[in-house]
Amino acid sequence: MHVDRDNNSAKFWLDPDVSLATNFGFKRKELRDIEHIARQNLLRLRNEWDDFCGSSSTESS
Repeated sequence: MHVDRDNNSAKFWLDPDVSLATNFGFKRKELRDIEHIARQNLLRLRNEWDDFCGSSSTESS
C-alpha cells in the first residue's frame, strides 16, 4: 500500500502482516497512525488489492 501526502511517501506491505517497507518524509507518529489505520482496514485493503490485480490480469489476457 502506498501513502502519499505533500512531499512525503511511504510504502507498507499488507501480507503477511502490515509492515513498513519504505518511508520518505513521514514522522514516526504519522507512520504509527498510518499503520494503525491499515490494520483496522486490513481485510478491506487486501480485498481491494485482490480485486485490482484480478481485474488487471483479466483485461490483459
